[in-house]
Amino acid sequence: MKVIVRLIGSYRKLLPPGTQGSQVEIDIPSGTSAAGLLAQFDVPLTDDSVIVVNGLSVDWGTTLAEGDEVSAFSAMAGG
Repeated sequence: MKVIVRLIGSYRKLLPPGTQGSQVEIDIPSGTSAAGLLAQFDVPLTDDSVIVVNGLSVDWGTTLAEGDEVSAFSAMAGG
């Protein structure tokens, strides 16, 4: 099934080389969790990471569905 992965801020560098912009569409097996998907991009699985699926904040164990848009970014901010 196809999903869109959007990596924001410091996570953008984790996208595959040659990716235009901050997102990529990929095929994943049915039943893949948010953690399983983002582990493919080496996104840190820590409390500092925020995951949003279709505009809603979710936990790492959320099972993804066809067409989901998954965004990840670090909640850490300088100031």
